[in-house]
Amino acid sequence: MSLPSASSPRLPSSGEQIRVLHVITRMVKGGAQENTLATVAGIHGGGWSSALITGPALGAEGSLEPECQAAGVRPLHVPELVREISPGQDLAALRRLTALFRKERPHLVHTHTSKAGILGRIAARRAGVPAVVHTPHGHVFHSYAGGLKTRLFVQAERSCARMADRLIALTATELREHLELGVGAPGQWTTIHSGVDLAPFVDSAAAREGVRAELGIPPEARVIGTVGRLVPVKGQEYLLGALSHLGSAASGLHLLLVGDGPLYDPLVAQAREQGCRVVVHGPTPLQSTSELPHSHTAPHSPTVHFLGLRRDVPRLMAAMDLFALPSLNEGMGRVLVEAMAAELPCVASRVSGIPDVVEEGVTGLLTTPQDARALAGALAELLPQPARAREMGRAGRRRVVPAFGVERMLEELEALYREVLLEKGIGPPPRSREASPSVTPVVDEAKEDVLCRS
Repeated sequence: MSLPSASSPRLPSSGEQIRVLHVITRMVKGGAQENTLATVAGIHGGGWSSALITGPALGAEGSLEPECQAAGVRPLHVPELVREISPGQDLAALRRLTALFRKERPHLVHTHTSKAGILGRIAARRAGVPAVVHTPHGHVFHSYAGGLKTRLFVQAERSCARMADRLIALTATELREHLELGVGAPGQWTTIHSGVDLAPFVDSAAAREGVRAELGIPPEARVIGTVGRLVPVKGQEYLLGALSHLGSAASGLHLLLVGDGPLYDPLVAQAREQGCRVVVHGPTPLQSTSELPHSHTAPHSPTVHFLGLRRDVPRLMAAMDLFALPSLNEGMGRVLVEAMAAELPCVASRVSGIPDVVEEGVTGLLTTPQDARALAGALAELLPQPARAREMGRAGRRRVVPAFGVERMLEELEALYREVLLEKGIGPPPRSREASPSVTPVVDEAKEDVLCRS
């Protein structure tokens, strides 16, 4: 494909917008998906036209389709674009993405996460898309799969890195880990934090008493919380295990587990086996709340609240005194940023990008992953020191506001898009960070019908 030289960029014709297509496997509740949605909705208008291509929104994590609709984003669904490796579906998705890119002729394709990034980058190059950007949103090189599958992903990422003009890491640690594995060249990489809508968390403190009353938690009780998919890589089993190592420090303690996933029932069983008082809450406050008794529960045993999927996480964080994230792998840990914006001290695993977010001894404590006893030690250090914990929470807010906000991310992403487009000889729109209140996908309804059913 012949392109003009970068010294004489092709300016879009009158009224023409710079078309950007984003690709991700599924729009479920998760950091990568929330980041992608914010990008599609935020860099649109003012000469930009952004659209989202995604596979089926399947998973116990809960769909982000309502959030897409509220933001004015109508995703184009490619049914074969699934998260798991599936040779037949993967080949079909590759063909469909290639056809879509050839029809829509985007100036830039931005792929997100490993699977969509592999298929999307190949399809973009096959279709002659001028500019390609990829964000891994962390990596799957440990704690997700066995050795063979991991080696396949590493090799695929090395090969596909050559098909991208820019690679975006969420943290400096993530960037370093990719380079150590031979994924991409140093000049391709840049670091842009995943942007978080911080305002709801900054403004949530007033909900503290009301939320505790809804959950049946006494005002004076100590409350630890965590938010995330109930899957092995998030490590909630180690957080539950830590309760059994706290001794007297666990007396009267409440633990809020927010999220859903395949480990829901096993975690409930674990909490009961440990002698915890278990309370299962419905999807909305005061709905279907029930206690699961256990014969070994002592009067002052810790209480574990299973809250399931919730869309009021800022309110729930207002009820917490301390936030824990025992993950085995995290690209950045967006939920840590949310907790820090809510002025919560954080206890988290020392893995991947987490140390780039939580400053050891200043905004929280870092522990060895998959070690319930070490996690208990960190919790036991902060629980009896509320003044120190509160100061860590205040330091956390200062660290993330506004550095990890959505606007900062959008400014840096737009600057990156401009840089890449100019290199390709394509003149970007005038600078503007005023996003349109709604997003109209590039693909019209007639084309969507053909692409999704053919």
